[in-house]
Amino acid sequence: MLPPETLRENPLRARIYYNDARFDDLVRSIRLCGILEPLTVCAQDDGYMIVSGERRWRAAVTLGYRSVPCVLIRADAARAMVSDLTNHLNHDPLSYFEIAACYERLRDRFGLTYEETAARLGVSPGEIREKVKLLQIPPQLRRRILENGLSESYARLLLRHTDAEKDLLLGKITEQRLTLTQAREESDALLHKPGPRHGRIRAFYTGVTVFVNTIDRACAAMRDGGVDAQIEKDETDERVEYRISIPKRRTS
Repeated sequence: MLPPETLRENPLRARIYYNDARFDDLVRSIRLCGILEPLTVCAQDDGYMIVSGERRWRAAVTLGYRSVPCVLIRADAARAMVSDLTNHLNHDPLSYFEIAACYERLRDRFGLTYEETAARLGVSPGEIREKVKLLQIPPQLRRRILENGLSESYARLLLRHTDAEKDLLLGKITEQRLTLTQAREESDALLHKPGPRHGRIRAFYTGVTVFVNTIDRACAAMRDGGVDAQIEKDETDERVEYRISIPKRRTS
């Protein structure tokens, strides 16, 4: 049993956006029944860091609790972050933007590859790459997307556009309550709208697609030939980046 003031948030916590209505429900539940599931914490020089259970801790502070039940574990920063993210994925789902931000922070903070990050979390490297692309959407637009309850499919439509176009398209989606099919039609129309950004630029991108497909086929041919080539592909609106590691000896 630890005093709430001795606990502090995990600076690498997964949760970014909080739903006020759900938090109010949690406060009411804890007021009636108490904290049924202990928080998970790890010792720090200045107290204890919350590994999981931050919302329960916030509710306890709101209710004026003098102590909260905790389970003490040994965990470094990377393990604490993975534990927090795994707990949310299994019990208290995060938004797709929060999941993407966690994937990216794991990679950047601890120098992990997509494959290493995927192995720790039990997901595919491709899923991580696709989620991380969502972070190309500016933070203010992410919040508007979540506040309007739009699915990840709507968010992915915005990735096709410049920031100004993202704002314009999102405004149409939210104001006109467009279905996903209607939103896709608006997105297509915006992409093919006459203007200086089209014409030669679009033709150039078609050429780039040919080059990218050639690289993909070459990598597939290496693997078919028994070469265990490790390929990382990162695609944004501005560029396609490849990192290819080719062993000098053929795998058995």
